[in-house]
Amino acid sequence: IGPGAVIELVRSGLVIPKIQRVITPAEPELPTECPSCASHIVWDGDNIICPNKIDCTAQAENSIIHFFKTLGNNDGFGPATITILYAQGIKTIHDIYLLDSEKLAAAGFKEKTSQNLLNQLGASKTLQIEDWRFLSAFGVVRLGQGSSERLLQHYRFDSSEGVESIFDISEAQISAIDGFAEKTAAAIVEGLANIKAEFLAIYEQGFNLEITPLVSEQVQGDNPIAGKVIVFTGSMQQGSRPEMEKQAKALGAKVSKSVSGKTDLLVTGEKVGAKKITDAENKGVKVISEVDYLAML
Repeated sequence: IGPGAVIELVRSGLVIPKIQRVITPAEPELPTECPSCASHIVWDGDNIICPNKIDCTAQAENSIIHFFKTLGNNDGFGPATITILYAQGIKTIHDIYLLDSEKLAAAGFKEKTSQNLLNQLGASKTLQIEDWRFLSAFGVVRLGQGSSERLLQHYRFDSSEGVESIFDISEAQISAIDGFAEKTAAAIVEGLANIKAEFLAIYEQGFNLEITPLVSEQVQGDNPIAGKVIVFTGSMQQGSRPEMEKQAKALGAKVSKSVSGKTDLLVTGEKVGAKKITDAENKGVKVISEVDYLAML
């Protein structure tokens, strides 16, 4: 479907336009490079994407917003603040971490607000976060939080090093990990190369990162959840859901966010809807309470 094509549309569900058929086809006009930075483009599913997250002007502001949103351990650097800073020439994440009270004042922030922002920058470095969350914050194509964690669970160039060693990984090593296809591996390696300089400049600021244990280092043994797919739902009493998920992973379990036919165990806290439990049981998933789960461990 391109300019001049004739198509038949229907209102799917009486709302959404849906292409029913192509009556007269025409060649589509697909870009061969990014219209903003002239980088080559890659296909990601049904989307055409520019993999140059750091140096592409059209993506730079959103990349900064994505970084702080993904870290999730500080307040203040939301879209409104970042838009103001970007307009003042603060174009990279690294630039943000070089801010001082004078630069913030020049951008129009009052003294109290400036100090709050600097405090939040400090918090983003001192409050502990997972290394996979830090890696995913850079927005590499096909390297979201789940993929970043899985990658770091299976690969570390040197066990004495942290997440920075990921830049030594090859396409072959990525595609050898379950869940990573060859095209995905190629996109990740290219994306990592694009962010390397920016990543290392920020990493050297001294973030408090929790290292993801390799699968070979995780506890397996005879514990009852090793190798199981577990979903936690509801309000937990013995700890937050992220804490319980982290513990389950350390014991060799695979933690999912939603129930499917592959789920082995649904652990329920308080305020869980009956429908969610019924749906899980209909899929053959074992449902147990938080109390029973802890007793089982």
